[in-house]
Amino acid sequence: MPEIKQELICQGIAASSGYAIGRICFVRHGESFYIEPSDRTIDESQVEVEIKHFYASLDAARNEILTLQETLRSKADASDVGIFDAQLLITDDQLLTREVEQMISTMHKPADYAFFKVVEKFVAAISVMPDSYIKERTADIRDVAARVLAHLQHRRAGDVQYDDQRIILAHDLTPSDTAALDRHRVLGFVVETGSASSHTAILARSMQLPAVLGIPADFMEKARDNDMLILDGYTGKLILHPTPETEAEYRRKMEETLVFFHKLDSEKRLSAETRDGFVLQLSGNIEKLEDVDTIHEFGGIGVGLFRSEYMFLNASGLPSEEEQFNTYVDMLCKMGREPVVVRTLDIGGDKLDQALQRYAEPNPFLGLRGIRFCLRERRDVLRTQLRALLRAGRFGNLKVMLPMVTCVEEVLEVRRLIAELQDELYDQRIEHALHLPVGAMIETPAAALLAGPLAKVVDFFSIGTNDLVQYTLAVDRTNERLNYLYYPTHPAVLTLIANCINAARRHNIWVSVCGQIAGDPRFTPLLVGLGVHELSMPPSSLGPVRRVVRKLQMADAELAAMQVLECETPEKALEISMNMLRSAAPEIAELIAPE
Repeated sequence: MPEIKQELICQGIAASSGYAIGRICFVRHGESFYIEPSDRTIDESQVEVEIKHFYASLDAARNEILTLQETLRSKADASDVGIFDAQLLITDDQLLTREVEQMISTMHKPADYAFFKVVEKFVAAISVMPDSYIKERTADIRDVAARVLAHLQHRRAGDVQYDDQRIILAHDLTPSDTAALDRHRVLGFVVETGSASSHTAILARSMQLPAVLGIPADFMEKARDNDMLILDGYTGKLILHPTPETEAEYRRKMEETLVFFHKLDSEKRLSAETRDGFVLQLSGNIEKLEDVDTIHEFGGIGVGLFRSEYMFLNASGLPSEEEQFNTYVDMLCKMGREPVVVRTLDIGGDKLDQALQRYAEPNPFLGLRGIRFCLRERRDVLRTQLRALLRAGRFGNLKVMLPMVTCVEEVLEVRRLIAELQDELYDQRIEHALHLPVGAMIETPAAALLAGPLAKVVDFFSIGTNDLVQYTLAVDRTNERLNYLYYPTHPAVLTLIANCINAARRHNIWVSVCGQIAGDPRFTPLLVGLGVHELSMPPSSLGPVRRVVRKLQMADAELAAMQVLECETPEKALEISMNMLRSAAPEIAELIAPE
């Protein structure tokens, strides 16, 4: 008789809306996906084949490491390249290979399962050693193991292997890992680390994958591959081993939500206009060219934020001027005369990719990232990107946005560089835009406090609330243990946002919000009342936000915003915005925050 498992409920952070019901694919994470193979038995006739497959996979992993080592030899210090010597030693470890071979031949286990079990045994033994240096070698072992397992399972490192649709469970997923997930085979994902404003969460929303982050470690320990799970991306609730009654309840919710979103879809051609005539522009945040169509699919107008750094991820090298030019032109042609805002390379923090790994820092969120990285360390990369943007600017309504701005001089330096590149393109008889609007991303307290002077030298503001909250409150937005402090409605944050909007109004420039709160209906009444011109969000969020805007009275929203700015606690400010949401659009409030 099969074991009846008790239903287990866990509360995490709602990172990307939607429901998912399905079986778990448990993913372990080193430098790439590290997937636990299923336990199965092979025939005697397969033993020799599996042993040969094991050694062939070891050789393939060893060759990958040698190639990587050789590639880096001319670009990195000898000591850095030497890191891979330790990994090569692991592939030649006789004790490890002998034990794997023995498990295949005597226990009749497939090569991937035998290798995984032996590696886990080695890691467990090393992890309890008192020597910290030896303990740190577990990362090398897992990195090599991920490579070997990828070959054993006939996939590329980073691919997830499963036969049907699954919910991914992992300790961590990097942005590139998340971007690599197959939307047609992944129902959603659960990650132990992170927050609703992490880049992993941002990508999940863009990919329309339900996601819950920041879950307790003990939940991960209780979950097993193939266990049934319900994921509620609206509230952050997870239900492991759901009862038939619970599963039926959530399948009903899924059907009702589907009907509701069909209704929202019928409204996508309507403008985002309040009941008293204030028109708001709703646009989309995207990372890839293929995501452009989803903006129109959900009724958005223009690209409010194109995260260009994702062109630099998973690439063998930095994208050339021609590659970037073609991407921008294709995007502009798809959007017609609608505005397209391209953020220049915003590398750093949790988005550092292989092509720029040598710039890794101990404190990347306060280091060389955004425009400071491009101006101070890789001006050549910025020049290439700006040349491509200037050339593409002739094909549509293109604007460029500078990330991580902290002073007026950074903007002026970029403007001088643009003028220099325009002269260069003119001399080379290459057609280009004569005017390229330049905006500042307001995501540091310095930029928010200098909004007045900055408004004199830029054409628009885009308020990036994710980092603005992080830097204002000194809270790492990727640290799930600090989620209780991460409040977009903190009085200090709201004061800075209001300062930016007021400065934009005084200098008659456009102001948008492109952070997480732009696509969260809980904050829509507040942002409308504060007077922003545009909200830019994941395309899948456009429908609910449009519905809320169309149900609001601008006069009421302005009054609520004034009350919020007087609040002394973030909870009270959120309560005021939520009360207005419940009054104007109760159907949306019930979906995202049921009472």
